[in-house]
Amino acid sequence: MTVPARGGSSSPIRRPDFPNLRRAPSRTFVPSILPTDLLDNPTLTHRRISLALRLSSPVFMGGATVEGEVYIVIDGGASGRQDKSRPTLSISRISVTLAGIEQCKDRQKIFRALTTDLIDEAHPPPTSMAPDPGLEGSWDVQSSDSILPFRLDLPVVMGPPPYKAKKVGICYLLSALVEAKIAGKRQYVRQSQEIIVLTAHDPEKALINLSSPLLASDEMQLSKEVNAKKIKLTAGIHRQTWISGYLVFVDVRIDNQSRKVIKNVEMQLEKTTLFYSYSAPSTTRGSAAALRLPDQRLSEIIVRKGISDGFQGVGALSQDVRTCRMELPPGLVSIVTGRFFGIRYFLNIQIICSFNKHLKVQLPITIIHPNSIDIPPNALAQVTASIEHTHRNLTSASGTGSPYRYRAGQAFTAARRRSYLQLRRNTIGSRDMEDITRALEDSPRDNAKHLDGSPRMVKIARRRSAAVLGESRNRAKRQQMTRRSSFDDPKSTTHRIQWSSFDTSTLRPSEQRVSFEAHKSGVERSSLEVKVLKGLRESFERGAPRLQRSTSALAFEDSDKENRSPTIGM
Repeated sequence: MTVPARGGSSSPIRRPDFPNLRRAPSRTFVPSILPTDLLDNPTLTHRRISLALRLSSPVFMGGATVEGEVYIVIDGGASGRQDKSRPTLSISRISVTLAGIEQCKDRQKIFRALTTDLIDEAHPPPTSMAPDPGLEGSWDVQSSDSILPFRLDLPVVMGPPPYKAKKVGICYLLSALVEAKIAGKRQYVRQSQEIIVLTAHDPEKALINLSSPLLASDEMQLSKEVNAKKIKLTAGIHRQTWISGYLVFVDVRIDNQSRKVIKNVEMQLEKTTLFYSYSAPSTTRGSAAALRLPDQRLSEIIVRKGISDGFQGVGALSQDVRTCRMELPPGLVSIVTGRFFGIRYFLNIQIICSFNKHLKVQLPITIIHPNSIDIPPNALAQVTASIEHTHRNLTSASGTGSPYRYRAGQAFTAARRRSYLQLRRNTIGSRDMEDITRALEDSPRDNAKHLDGSPRMVKIARRRSAAVLGESRNRAKRQQMTRRSSFDDPKSTTHRIQWSSFDTSTLRPSEQRVSFEAHKSGVERSSLEVKVLKGLRESFERGAPRLQRSTSALAFEDSDKENRSPTIGM
């Protein structure tokens, strides 16, 4: 399986081509045999061949490329002493491999592998290294210093981000391998180094608020008396995904019905590592990793912080509602459960009433790397091309049929846009939306198409449309003048509008009018009304993020199988 090429990275000062630099092959593929020997021997040396890797960037993104150069020195270089007594040295393969490795205690497993060959018949070694043409895929080389550029094209979804801890870890190892033959004996030379590879998260999912807030609540009695009052603690967040190194906000409500003053309230960030000994079962439709039970669970408190910002405590028989904040330490990331382990984070809110009385609630959160949504500018064009290629068969949420477009900073603008649309949906009721729909249907332009453009009929349609819009505006003004408390009370029926008493004779002709009871009985709506209501409903229901255990739910949905290599061994 090959990964499509999206071109090289763009730099404001680095030129893509040099006259004396060899062109890099652009074929990246998944090896049929995993390079498991890389786990035990990341470095192999030989006295006649030396290797060195030089990379163009410290961070690489899924959907972009890993670019760099391989320095190869044969027999001490071009300035070295020529020794004709040495056996002939021939090279048959020079390749660069990227391996994603999951580590847990003394166990290791490769979950991602990508390879590109630097020499072949179409791209022979430089003439300074091999002046004579090769025979049967092998080239005799001489003392030389050579630079071979390389480019590895990455799929959009690469896997979990790099992570290091005491017992577990995720790393991406980039390895350059030279396969040579000296005096008829095969020799291997390898040089490896760790790099940072991140998966670009879907901006329409990452920082979007949940369809409903995530709440956790608990209560406790301070004494065992029958009529003892309770202390109730409630915490809630609007979204589950937060960025490492940024602030996290949580709303806290403390309802103190006792006669004790609550002064000690703290926030905690808890990290939980789950260890697994057995591989995940699977069916023909997918993996059943969620059904596995961990063999060991290790929890630790990373951050512990008291509530401040003017908090003076909660007095007896009172309550307090406030928004609290905590700064996440940099370098924290949630790791999807793999073969050996998984990492999750929880936000704890705790009330300490006495030495042995604690009231705590817990909220699960997902922590992502900042560059997973803030893509480095040099790789932005490549990631954009890969994402749009992945979603070439999908349309935008607006229903216009336009192809998916990814833009820089979309993760932040999408969250603001969705919050605004949510506010509009809560502000404009279904009745007002139906009035707007009817006004659009009775617009002069729409009616003129069916009335042969008659000036008299168009004038009548304009009057009818103005009357509908005026009535809709008057109703909106009356609702604004009404006290909000009457709407918040579910038992209040003062301001309910009865559909039976609503006269719709001025909205449509009788032959076109459909009553509310007809809608309930299943009569089809008009085409424009269906489009408006369906478009709004789908834009919120389809785009609403769901609760996730890790960052895997934030990745782009892969509708194109060729755009990513399959995850191996997960």
